[in-house]
Amino acid sequence: MSKKEKFFTERDKVLLKIFLLIFLFFVIIINWKEVSAFFNLRIASHTLQNKFQELILSPEKDVVEHDDEMREYEEREEDVERCEGGDRIEVSAIEIEAPIVETEGVSEKEYREALDRGVVRFPDGYFPGEKGLTVLFGHSAPPGWPDINYDRVFTEIDKLQEGDEIEICYDNRFYTYRVIEEKEEEKVYEVGEDVPPLYPQAEKKELVLMTCWPPGDAESRMGVRAIID
Repeated sequence: MSKKEKFFTERDKVLLKIFLLIFLFFVIIINWKEVSAFFNLRIASHTLQNKFQELILSPEKDVVEHDDEMREYEEREEDVERCEGGDRIEVSAIEIEAPIVETEGVSEKEYREALDRGVVRFPDGYFPGEKGLTVLFGHSAPPGWPDINYDRVFTEIDKLQEGDEIEICYDNRFYTYRVIEEKEEEKVYEVGEDVPPLYPQAEKKELVLMTCWPPGDAESRMGVRAIID
């Protein structure tokens, strides 16, 4: 058979390849949704397989620690006594009952306005019920001062004795602190002096009631400590 009598020439073969490539391209375009789903499925399957292997082959330490933390949290929640009526402090030994006020203000004016509404939680301290030092600040006033705007709320905290209960309702949780024994000179702080925690490693839930001292004078501060047993 001569060269002229061949059914497919080299040129025909090239054109056929081009045609097949164009045909395949249009088939992919027309059925792109199915094609992409197929490849995504394979990729997803491969990804899931890798994740599954990581889970099976990885240590169970993180899972165990998470379970332990959740169990500890649930046990703490079960032990906490609930209360209603808003955040407040009650000390029956000296007939104190006042709301606990939160403030983000840093100016003296903002702080005084908050004190007129109750006892203020020091923003840099811990929350009631937490391990660490919670500081509640309240007004004190000299004898004969009218009992308005909680001006006399902490006037008699120096009379608190070891074992006296300080009841706190905070975030709908009820806590009972007990006053600890301290020497009189340890209760008085200079203005601006830090109140160091008794337990620097936050091993105890500690509370300090603080006010200006002597009553009606800003010369120094009186602080009475209590802890949750």
